[in-house]
Amino acid sequence: PILTMFFLMCYTCVNASCTICEAVQDPNWRPTFRFHHWTVSLFGMILCIWMMFAMDPIMAAIAVAFCLAVMSYSAYNSHAVKWGDGFQGMKFQVARNILMKMHVTAHTKNWRPQVLVITQATVEAAGAETGAPNALKVQDPDLLRIVSQLKGGRGITILAGICDSTGVNALSEGSDFLRAGDPESVDDGRDAMKRVLEEYQIEGFGRLLYTANFAEGVQSLIQTAGLGAFHPNCVMASWPQEAAWRDTAKPGFTARSHLIRLVQTAVVFNKVMLIAKGASFPKLEARLSGSIDIWWIVGDGGVMLLLPFLLKKHRVWRDCRTRLFVLADKVGTDPTQMAQELKQYVQ
Repeated sequence: PILTMFFLMCYTCVNASCTICEAVQDPNWRPTFRFHHWTVSLFGMILCIWMMFAMDPIMAAIAVAFCLAVMSYSAYNSHAVKWGDGFQGMKFQVARNILMKMHVTAHTKNWRPQVLVITQATVEAAGAETGAPNALKVQDPDLLRIVSQLKGGRGITILAGICDSTGVNALSEGSDFLRAGDPESVDDGRDAMKRVLEEYQIEGFGRLLYTANFAEGVQSLIQTAGLGAFHPNCVMASWPQEAAWRDTAKPGFTARSHLIRLVQTAVVFNKVMLIAKGASFPKLEARLSGSIDIWWIVGDGGVMLLLPFLLKKHRVWRDCRTRLFVLADKVGTDPTQMAQELKQYVQ
């Protein structure tokens, strides 16, 4: 019975593989039998499982458990070998179908922050003799901490690093792509960006953009980042350092122009602009207790009220309380009535 069970289990897996490949419409699935249909494979899989449990339920359960263990081990190590993973194809097909059916514009009640974090970055190449992977150096690591602590909104986060392409021969007019020999390659930073996201516990995606003009890079990112309903509705950047902001030389002018251009581009494309300024943000291991103060100066649709709520869902800010300060824009406004209306609005 043991040999019979494992033969039936083998036939079950073959039929299941054929059914999955046909369901996800994998381009590499090209059966030579012209009259094949996925329902035949599905029926064969069900029939094999029924025969196993009809003959010996205990041995059938042991065979299924053994098969699941082998399948889990193979799926875990599938990236190290050349065969594919059918479940990845299923995930891709499900994600594609859901993405195609989602509305691009979300209702106000369903709005959640989907943040595009823009910062300057550099890829530091590791020595060829060490075999170590390239490292990604982000100019504003504080942004990564704060966006990680905003993940309570369960939105999509895209970390965009703008790299200066000046001096990169492969991206210049003098590229040696058509010359003899191996052309120069540019690291897209995918692996390095993944390690940065894991280090700061950010649930999202990352991408690098090589450009010689910061303003053009910002415009490209804000317009093209995201896909379908998962496009960013918020842009986050950091305020330049105080020394760079007050610098009257070229570096100070560049820092100020980069920030102004970023804000202008975000406003033009109707994005919520979030600018981080001040002292360093707490690390992910910190635990704060105190208050989160909101200075509500202009009507922003409630975004300023939403941010502290999302922050308090993270363990760093969980013990903090929120205080709201509102400035009256008219002389003679009754503070008591205004406080009551504000309390009612917040509740």
